[in-house]
Amino acid sequence: MQRLSNLVGQIRPSPTAGTASDDGSNKPPMEQGLDMTPELMTTIMQYRQSVDELKDEGIFPSMTIFDLQLATKFELGVASEADANTMIDAAEKSGALEILKKLPGPWDGAKTRAAQVKLLQFMGFGQATGSDIFQFAKWQNEFGKRGLNSNIIVPIILGTGTGTDRGFGVNARVILSDAADSERISRTHVRKEGNFEVALYDGIIATTDNEHWQKQRHHLAEAFMPLSSLAKIMPVSLARAKQCTERLAQSAAGGAVVDMSDFLLHEAQAQLQLALLGAPEKLMNETNEDIRAAFIGDLEHGKVGALGDAMKSLMELAATDQTLALPTDEAAVKGPLSRAVQTSNMSAQTNYGNMLLILFAGHDTTGHTMTWLMFEVARHPEIQIALRKEADAFFKKLDGRDPEYRDLAETDLLDRCVTETLRMWPAVANGTFRQLQYEDTVTGPDGKPVSLPKGTFVNIMNWSRHRNPDLWGPDVDEFNPYRDFKPEELAKVGCSMAGANIQSDRFSPFAHAPRGCLGRNFAQMEMRLILLYLFHRFEFKLAPPYDTLTTAKLGATPDVHEFRGINRATMGPMDLEQSSQKRWGTRHVYAMKMFAREDTQ
Repeated sequence: MQRLSNLVGQIRPSPTAGTASDDGSNKPPMEQGLDMTPELMTTIMQYRQSVDELKDEGIFPSMTIFDLQLATKFELGVASEADANTMIDAAEKSGALEILKKLPGPWDGAKTRAAQVKLLQFMGFGQATGSDIFQFAKWQNEFGKRGLNSNIIVPIILGTGTGTDRGFGVNARVILSDAADSERISRTHVRKEGNFEVALYDGIIATTDNEHWQKQRHHLAEAFMPLSSLAKIMPVSLARAKQCTERLAQSAAGGAVVDMSDFLLHEAQAQLQLALLGAPEKLMNETNEDIRAAFIGDLEHGKVGALGDAMKSLMELAATDQTLALPTDEAAVKGPLSRAVQTSNMSAQTNYGNMLLILFAGHDTTGHTMTWLMFEVARHPEIQIALRKEADAFFKKLDGRDPEYRDLAETDLLDRCVTETLRMWPAVANGTFRQLQYEDTVTGPDGKPVSLPKGTFVNIMNWSRHRNPDLWGPDVDEFNPYRDFKPEELAKVGCSMAGANIQSDRFSPFAHAPRGCLGRNFAQMEMRLILLYLFHRFEFKLAPPYDTLTTAKLGATPDVHEFRGINRATMGPMDLEQSSQKRWGTRHVYAMKMFAREDTQ
């Protein structure tokens, strides 16, 4: 969830209350150099105070941190030289940097204070540009002795707390890519790092309290049960899948170019609101674009406060709609996740954090995965032909009736394409962020165990493992849905394996159990429906300038200016046509331009 991690480091108060910055301005670090108009200063303070009100009084805020980023126009994120020096001084005094000696990494090459400052700024640049995972892979090859199997360590600027209690400092994070270490640490050290609290409060993926996490997971799990819940709301998802084909036909009429990234993100948000939240179509239509613009950071279409307003509407829906139902309500299942929020006895900030999480991650991950799949099958027309034949056969077998949940088990090639997309272009490329609950060991550069103390921050990263030739073979950078997946790695829907989390030591697109993604079953169901209907009706080809990528080799370590994934919380394809200049560099958003040709037979 990298953009959430970015946000953590971007809106923070000063390290010591009342301490002025070097220029005497009293501007908090990371706000140095920003044109702080009175209006913007008021906005930032109102946001921080509203977070306090949510925690203390249960009053829903008028803005989310995504709205606040729109207000600052994404100019924050890279520390000034003075800020970096101050933070390094404090970290050295506290001993927080001693752990950087435990494993190889770029700190080894930062021999002077000036080099250390530049490294911290470069880390901020990587987050701001959504290119940090690729830099980590380069550093694994440069400083590790085991290629993409290497575990390395990097310095980070880490924020703690929320609202007016926000603090920050320099710390260290282990980037874990050894396959055995990744699975073991992920399964046994389930405590989160705490880096998402600034955006999601003490919600299910943000809280560092394991008991609170377990309570939330137990309460929310019913909403995502494949047969008792998801199969019951599938008619809503199905109706939207049918409608999306009509919407695409209109958008692609006359050979028009369609941004399939935007289209599929829109459809994933629609599916989420209509089926999982039980929202009326009017509310979905009114909020869809504004919600996505805020999450994406679209300065052209994003409206400051629009996401906060949408959240208030959805929280009100969850609180007041008496027709919502979970399977155990012994009524027709409707909006199961909203009903789970409605029946929660947890705090307002917990429920708000979870609703914001599902609104973001519940559509971004799915939309990006479908977009990457479209991209790859457009680059491999022989696979697209086979997929379209499978979709045609699927509907022919139905003989005119609507598909039911169990019918989705009959999509072997689509299952493989989804699995291969999750491997090659993992929507959550950063994987998961944890802290060690007790002293443990990981594999060092010479293959021997290295001891790490309790409390060490660990990023169990998907990107390097999913692109590691030692784990996947020499064709690791090729889209090959026919590769030899292990049974536990293949994504399935509609059968006895549908509820299982797809995972292995080399593959964890939804994180390892017991902290596997709760929403994965809904994502798998909606992807099958949308993609089956689209491939049954349309043929897809890359439009300029993306057609130049048809035969391109897209590896694990692209340059920051080359076509790549933009890794901000979730990883979507780079917009090759539009970008914006910020004080820290060039900012890209997502796009994927295609032609969708409708069959006329």
